[in-house]
Amino acid sequence: MMKNRTKLKASGLHLNNSRGFTLIEMISAIVLLGVIGIFSTQFITSITQSAQLTTAQKGLVDDAKLAMEWLIRETRVAVKGSTMTTATSITFNKFNGYDVDTNATSIQYNWNNGNQTLTRTSGTTTTILATQVTNFNVNNLSSGDEELYEFTMTLTGPNGENFTLESGVRPRSTTV
Repeated sequence: MMKNRTKLKASGLHLNNSRGFTLIEMISAIVLLGVIGIFSTQFITSITQSAQLTTAQKGLVDDAKLAMEWLIRETRVAVKGSTMTTATSITFNKFNGYDVDTNATSIQYNWNNGNQTLTRTSGTTTTILATQVTNFNVNNLSSGDEELYEFTMTLTGPNGENFTLESGVRPRSTTV
């Protein structure tokens, strides 16, 4: 018993031809890979630029925080009554109540508007603590026997953004 079998033939096309891709398939693949490549490149470029900007901003703020910390710590151990301030600088004698601390020279923190730097001078040594400082203010809020100083430092980042750090300090009640 034979069953009726019908064979389908494609008119003029060979369905079992598996030797390669057609020109349209090749062009479609190239265009698709090109579009994916362009978007991938733009994505990676934006991530790289963002990382560079963040690194630059972090370095700037870290330097400013370190400079502010130095300023606060040393002002905290200033000899009472030895502090002189202007709007952009503070000068004081450092308390030398410890045997290991023999540096009893005057210390000055000064902002140079032209160079946009905050410097620390002790004796004949001047050290740059922070750069790109676009504003630095020292406010003497002292009243009576209570000394109180407020510091504000503004820095400008690589793309013009501003960072402001503020802190205050009350020196210890020490006298020579």
